[in-house]
Order: sequence, then C-alpha cells, then structure tokens
Amino acid sequence: MRISIGALAALSCIALSASAWAAGTPANTTINSTATATYTDASGPQTATSNTASVVVDELLSATLADGGNVSVFSPDANRALPFTLTNVGNGSEAFELVATNLGGDSFDAAGVEIYLDDGDGLFDAGDTLYTLNVNDPVLAPDASRVVFVVADVPAGRANGDTAALSLRATAVTAGPAGNPPGTTFGGAGDGGTDAVAGATSATALDQASYVVSAVTTTLTKAQSTLDPFGGSNAVPGAVITYTLTFTVSGSGSITLAQITDPIPANTTYVPNSITFNGAGQTDAADADAGRFTGAGIAVTLPSPLAAPSTQTVTFQVTID
Repeated sequence: MRISIGALAALSCIALSASAWAAGTPANTTINSTATATYTDASGPQTATSNTASVVVDELLSATLADGGNVSVFSPDANRALPFTLTNVGNGSEAFELVATNLGGDSFDAAGVEIYLDDGDGLFDAGDTLYTLNVNDPVLAPDASRVVFVVADVPAGRANGDTAALSLRATAVTAGPAGNPPGTTFGGAGDGGTDAVAGATSATALDQASYVVSAVTTTLTKAQSTLDPFGGSNAVPGAVITYTLTFTVSGSGSITLAQITDPIPANTTYVPNSITFNGAGQTDAADADAGRFTGAGIAVTLPSPLAAPSTQTVTFQVTID
C-alpha cells in the first residue's frame, strides 16, 4: 500500500459555469402545472380547469475537479500523492471513470502512476482504496465530493526544480469514457429512467498538478547547558538553563516561511530578553527583529527564502523554579 500525503488548476473555459447547475431540482422529479379560468355566465360564477401539464426533470451530467496544489518531492522518491477533489455538480447520482496521465512539456515522467480513493479523512493513508477503472468507479450523489489521490514514484537523477505534471480526468460513466458535447442526450440513462443530458463540462472534469523536485533537507537539533547559583552545572532551583537550537538546511534549493518555536518548559521561568539569533540579541517584543517572546514560548522567524546550505542558530534561557 502506498502511504504518503500530498497536493485548482483552471478547468477549460466554458460559456456557462458548471457550478450554476449544482443544487438544482433532483433528477426524476415531476413538475406539474394546472391552470384555472374563472368567469361569469347567465348561471353565475363559473370555473374552468385545464388539464395538468407534467414534465419529469432529466439528469444533468456535470462534474468539477480541484487539485490540492503542486507537491515537493525528492529524487528518487516513492509513493507521493497529488490530491484532487471530485465534485458531482449534476442533479443525479452518478458514477465517474478516472484516468491519470503524465503530461508532456515538463522535465520528466513520474513512474508507476496509480489512483486511490480517499477513505474520508482527506489524507493519503492505509485506509484508502486502490482504484481500478470500471471496477470501483466512485459514485457521488448530487453536490457530493470525494478526494482522489494520484500516486506515483519519482526517478533518481532529477535536478532541483525539475517538474512532472500529471492530469486527472473524471467522466460520468453514463456519458462514456470520452464525454460528449454539452446537450448530448442519453435516452433513459438517467436516474429513474429519465434521460441524461451532458452538461456544460461535457460530463467531464479535467485538472492537473505537478511534482516539483527539491533537493533541500532540513534538521533541527536542541542542546542545553546549565549554570547553577554556585558556579557549577547542577540543575537546582535558581539554576539557569541555556537552550541552543540549530536549524540546518542542506542540499540545493531553498525553503520559505521558516520559523522556529519552542515552548517554555514547565517548572521554569523565561529569562527576559535572553533570545539570540545567529549571535545577535533579540527583543522580546514582536517588532523589527526576528525573535519574540509569546508569553508561552519563543519564536524566531528565519529569512525567506532561505537557500541551502545554511545554518541558523537560536539561543534562549530559562530559570529553574
């Protein structure tokens, strides 16, 4: 079983948004309409009632796919998941065929491409089900959604920044594997024996996302030293503990939005203005420097982007109560 976690490319432009059909009147609903005429003749007030005009609502076949964004991977790497959300925006219960494909025009093709159906928690894990075309096509009620994972391996030898783009196509089973132009009618194929009609998306949804190779690896280590009131290193009440946090970025490439946080341990009290960042003192306030004391711990914001190789060092002190 593949276990990992992973990643809204725009759908093809259409004149009418598929979402406009969502939450419509359910397929196989009968709409009745009867008219009444009132008048007066020699006998007095009269009423004439028309016949009842009835129409049964057909099933509209329409769907959308939304990707979870690109996923950062290593080279080589295995069992990486690109998440997509499939939504039935038609008005009837429908099964959908799924096809995942490597796209051209990128740096490389992913290997061993498979599709998994999420078990409902939104995470790619052991509870998810391997999808097999026309065997366990997901069935969705109107407006229902399901997370689908495209899962593949990344070959060795790829450079930092290389990409592999994959597409996922979902097609209403009723419309056939290729979908059909909007308005195409499938007699008696809808819910309750109604006609099924291809909607604005041609009964097909298409989206894509990419694996992006990053050669960056990170490590965070923590060390401590103790100075007691008598000049020794005993951890007694009143002793000061100095914590040193070392964050290392290795390989090639860069990371962004990195921050180091550390809660103040129980039975200790933070030493005011004791934070240092790469040897420079920091104020406790949330101001122009990188460090701050939050009241419950310390936080230091690292430069962004932070290119490898790099080592960032944070220290702070507490006193044992």
